[in-house]
Amino acid sequence: MNKLSEPVGLSSPDGREAQLLSVNVHGELLGLMWRMTVRQVWRNVSGAPMAVRFAFPLGAEQTLLDLTVGRGETAQYVTQLQRVSRQRCHAMLGILNTGEQISIEWRVGQLLSLQGGSLRVPLPACLAPRAPHPMKFSIEVHDPVARGTVGSPTHELQRVRHANGMTLGLRRHTALDKDLVLTVHGLREIGFAVASPDLREAGLCTVLASASPRWPSDPSAPQRLRVKLLVDRSSTLPPDRLAQLRQALDRWIGQLQPGDQLSSSHFGDRVLHDLPRLQDCTEAYLRRARTLARHIDTDLGPPAPAAALRAAIAIPDEDEETVTQACILLVTSSPIWAIEEPLRELLASAHPLHVLAIGQDAGDSLWRELALASGGACETLGHGQHAPEALARLTERMRGLFPLQAGLEIGGAQTLQMHGSPGLSADGDTLHLWAQVRPLSIQADLTGRPELQATLHWQRQDPHDAPRQTLPPVPVLWDAQGDLCRLQTSQQAQRLPQEEERRALLQTGQLPWIDSSRLAATAASPAAALAPSAPPVQRPRVRPAVQALASPRPLPSAAASAAPSRPTTPSAPAPVRQAPPRHGDLGGWLAAPEAGHNPLTALVRSFNRHAGAYGHFRAALSATLHEVPTRFLDGLVLTLVRQAGSPGRVWALLLHWLHTEQELGLAPEALGLIEQELASTTAAVRKDIHAAFVRAATPSASRLAA
Repeated sequence: MNKLSEPVGLSSPDGREAQLLSVNVHGELLGLMWRMTVRQVWRNVSGAPMAVRFAFPLGAEQTLLDLTVGRGETAQYVTQLQRVSRQRCHAMLGILNTGEQISIEWRVGQLLSLQGGSLRVPLPACLAPRAPHPMKFSIEVHDPVARGTVGSPTHELQRVRHANGMTLGLRRHTALDKDLVLTVHGLREIGFAVASPDLREAGLCTVLASASPRWPSDPSAPQRLRVKLLVDRSSTLPPDRLAQLRQALDRWIGQLQPGDQLSSSHFGDRVLHDLPRLQDCTEAYLRRARTLARHIDTDLGPPAPAAALRAAIAIPDEDEETVTQACILLVTSSPIWAIEEPLRELLASAHPLHVLAIGQDAGDSLWRELALASGGACETLGHGQHAPEALARLTERMRGLFPLQAGLEIGGAQTLQMHGSPGLSADGDTLHLWAQVRPLSIQADLTGRPELQATLHWQRQDPHDAPRQTLPPVPVLWDAQGDLCRLQTSQQAQRLPQEEERRALLQTGQLPWIDSSRLAATAASPAAALAPSAPPVQRPRVRPAVQALASPRPLPSAAASAAPSRPTTPSAPAPVRQAPPRHGDLGGWLAAPEAGHNPLTALVRSFNRHAGAYGHFRAALSATLHEVPTRFLDGLVLTLVRQAGSPGRVWALLLHWLHTEQELGLAPEALGLIEQELASTTAAVRKDIHAAFVRAATPSASRLAA
């Protein structure tokens, strides 16, 4: 995880925050499995009940093992959460009464990768902010990782060595004032193995063996490059990047060698294949490809990246034969949030995805996770960074990919299943091999843990005819909590095509469900989806264009739907389909009171319902704001907070004004709660804020005309 800029903690939609009392952070390195447990204790000191939402950091590359909420003597597992960004999730925890104290504990698991023989584990500072009680912090590093050089470039660590590893603590720290980075160096050519009981069948174990294969490079015999170029020409590409991208791609294509193979496509709401087959890079072929790269434009409307990936996978060779184990080089500025189906298709076709993500929207989405899971890589192009250097790094890795055959032998157990061997790998990539085994009953120590040994071997399968390499047998560490099995279940669920199947598998693995549909819906703009598409560019091509529709939700069945065929001759423009009324201000919604999705009507109805269940205005308001989308009112509320004295009082005045001036009737119980909240508000303040509501209720067009 990188530094987190989004808000985290326990808060209410009306702006009130609970008080953090204490923090306990404990991390554990078992081989290349990282496990972290965070426990925070909170108290409601706002003076009134509040409906609370807990936001916490969770990287997209991490797996949430469980989230537990303790109230008094009872504990409750949270089974469904919402992902609101690539690095943050939140969960609704219900009503927190005045003065009530709760404890929140969550556990995170993650498979790590070696980078040049080193491990790097970042911990964001928001895990342990300052609290009245001192922070408790510890990290347990087990052998063989603990035999490396363990340290931190950001914090001073206290080390205590013991028989099985090392315990780390912080010196003179009561909170994490900045992100903590844990590093371990000197792990090159070392094997790692972890096992845990299988949660689905008693008597079985899940084993993970990991290593980082190294191969001597041969500059005189560079690897042949087979790449399908896919360029985003949608309206999301920043105009200031266009000229740089044309120049970078022109230069990149010019550096391809005669033995390489290339196809070229671009996409927006549909996919067009400029070079529709994977062909040898002859001089004439490269000249044509460079000409196409110099004329890249953003003229293809809203993006449909999942359909574009599917079309690129289907590109054949020049003999119209199916292509496997070819790299896809995607240049895009569009975000992606639903990666399950693209990942399944990439793995099935053995196409490693290499992504050049341009801009913050694309870089903060799940392109990196999709690329790494497919065996590829991702480069993010931020402000001031240049494309040629990033393309060169991606090309170097693609050219270094080679077929790899790997195997795993488990001593002391019967191997039932084994998987995880990559089709293509590059020098220095981390190899993770999974196995399901049945331990032999006679091989167990005094604690009942099976004594297993793992032997990992691999061989490069290409014309270089490299010899087989075998690591010395390594003892298998034991994870009695079964978290390794949960991590494997999470990876398996990501590759299932249907949401119902993923939910069922996660439930079997005792994992909570994290819903990302809100992110996917935000990425697919409703206005863009309803806009008329531009006619296709008239350009000679051999294969027909592949049509695609952008879907606001990550439903695999809908993503494959084909759009109606487009005429190839000029025709009269089709009438624009009118979108349902959507407004961004108070005046717009008041002008459409009969709209079925009007949030003002929903606001009053929801508050009437909750007013009968709660005896306090702010508790009813918190529950209401959880249900009703009111983001368009946030600016208005914030401008009036100082004048009214608190955000809750502004909401009370707004509800009262809707009741008296806009005929959105409040129930007697609701009106009574509002009057109690406004009992100390002066008549002058009420008059001024009501006048502000009247000004905000004036339609935008009328204000512009005035």
